[in-house]
Amino acid sequence: MKVFAMTGVWQACILCVLLASLGTSDALDFGDLTYFYDNAKAFFFGESFAPVSSNGQTPGQSPSTRQTRTGVTHFNNVTVIDYMQDHPKVRIGHRVVDLFSGWHFDDILMDSPDEIRPPSVVAFFDSSNPKCLASYKRLNFDSIAERQLPARSRLFTARYDMHSAPKRPWYEFTPEMDLQKRFNVQSCPEVVFTSSKCDGMTEWCVRGQDEENPDLVVYGCDDYKESCPSEYRKVWDGKTNLVEWINKLVEDEGVPKLSEFLGSYEMQGRWMKEREYTTSNTHFRNIYMAQAFPAFTPRGFKAVETPKEVQDWLLSFRDRQSRRRKTERWNTVSTQMSFHEHPSTFIDMDLERAAKNAIANKYLKPIVEEWSGIAPLELTAFYGIREYHENSFLREHIDRIDTHVLSITISIAKFNEPENAEPWPLRVTDFTGKQVSYDHPAGTMILYESSKVPHGRPTPNKGGSHVGAFVHFKPKHMHGSEAEKWDSVAKGARDNVHAHMISAQFKATPEIEIENPVYAEQSYGEGSDYDPVTKKGKTKTTDNGQYSVEFKNRSDRTLRVFWYSNNIDKPVFQGEAWPNAGFTVNTFTGHTFFWAESDSEDPLPGGRVTIDPGKRLYTYSLSKSGKQAQV
Repeated sequence: MKVFAMTGVWQACILCVLLASLGTSDALDFGDLTYFYDNAKAFFFGESFAPVSSNGQTPGQSPSTRQTRTGVTHFNNVTVIDYMQDHPKVRIGHRVVDLFSGWHFDDILMDSPDEIRPPSVVAFFDSSNPKCLASYKRLNFDSIAERQLPARSRLFTARYDMHSAPKRPWYEFTPEMDLQKRFNVQSCPEVVFTSSKCDGMTEWCVRGQDEENPDLVVYGCDDYKESCPSEYRKVWDGKTNLVEWINKLVEDEGVPKLSEFLGSYEMQGRWMKEREYTTSNTHFRNIYMAQAFPAFTPRGFKAVETPKEVQDWLLSFRDRQSRRRKTERWNTVSTQMSFHEHPSTFIDMDLERAAKNAIANKYLKPIVEEWSGIAPLELTAFYGIREYHENSFLREHIDRIDTHVLSITISIAKFNEPENAEPWPLRVTDFTGKQVSYDHPAGTMILYESSKVPHGRPTPNKGGSHVGAFVHFKPKHMHGSEAEKWDSVAKGARDNVHAHMISAQFKATPEIEIENPVYAEQSYGEGSDYDPVTKKGKTKTTDNGQYSVEFKNRSDRTLRVFWYSNNIDKPVFQGEAWPNAGFTVNTFTGHTFFWAESDSEDPLPGGRVTIDPGKRLYTYSLSKSGKQAQV
């Protein structure tokens, strides 16, 4: 059975002398690996590669179940496995993407539909091997990717640290995640070119039933089906001109088709770049933010039957309001769902807000309180009804850590099931570090720690339409006298991400437009809030006058954005932007926002923003001194 898946100066000087004596052979002797100083890695890469923490473990992935690496305290004496070991920081935002794993690589390939997906090139190296590092440095791979290789719409570029990849995740590093072994990498460094036919749909291996719960299936073993087999890969021989070799292979692939909605290869490349960034951010959060957030229950989730009163109300609501069904509108740079190819439909439960909130508080909140041992809880969201259709997928992710702490996903019904319908399971990374799934039939619901447990439905839906609803709670004392404690928890989780991250600026060669491009059959990006004509000064609005704006952080550190109004007591958190990064918000003319430090809810100097009609982009910069603010 298989399923699809949607990763001191003096020391540096000594190492320089040592490397000069090692020669230029690219062959890697795996028996002679030595872990050299991280300061020397900084010398080679021009960036910080300092280890983020230490747990005294020996090389190889071995678990630690004692005090957490991040210092977070779990509730109810819960133990969460943690396989993470010391490793270099991970770069985000660069033209050459730092891959966490083969899983990460697959997800980025899936971000671009088959018709418009470009080929890829991945440079494999080993940050613990000085000989390999010296050879990798001589490749100037970052520089040639930025200055000499085709732009993003024609080529995806990445690098993969064979030493660090298995040390990064707190969960099991399964064979499907090991891109080195998947691609049979034999030398160091090694450059692998992959065809656009590689679609990322690697079929994960089913290990068997879970030992504790036979209703659960465990994934991760050697019998997987590779989505990028050897006939779709080419390996550089280390002798021919690397740039010429890559460019020739890109030329042989041909020009990808163009989304008519996006309208140009410049916009298509930008679309891909922004989605690539979101997917990398998702993997950052699943590893580092989840690691540093407290746990409440032994495994992080539990499947139960939906209370009859709740199930009956949801079905009757769907029948009453079915004429109000709409295609769901999404931010196009969001990659957790496959809406860009398979749009979801939605019946807004806010049509009967009072009734749905009463249902949640009366029947569902007590169940979550009993399961988690945390009471009282506060309802923060009960939304749906969402309908996922054939071939939809939902990538594993964690939710907002400020509001979506303890949650429920409800399977209401299955419609239009084909004769050979397959279950569409929910898959999670549980606290034992395993990838496990539950089939989630109609009439059941899954309780889960949504800001701690990565969860999703990465298998393409082969069971007709899946109808669901979602409920989110947070501990009541996240406000009031103990609010500072919860603010500290959230800050610790965000800080853990930043402690492992290096932000970089994206640089690339210009996109090349062609006359009479071949358009894709599907107009990707259409139906989302993406506006490819922004450069012409136009702003796309929804039927109710709402439109999307982008907040871009040009400062030297991570900042947060809040919305506020005279009618509310406390500003509402909107999102967090790392240096040279941003996010979009749907809003209205006249609404007011402000920029704040990552650990504050106070406006920064010059950081207040009032939304103007026609203006789409709001940038903010702040020097280390706190001066020279600019919006």
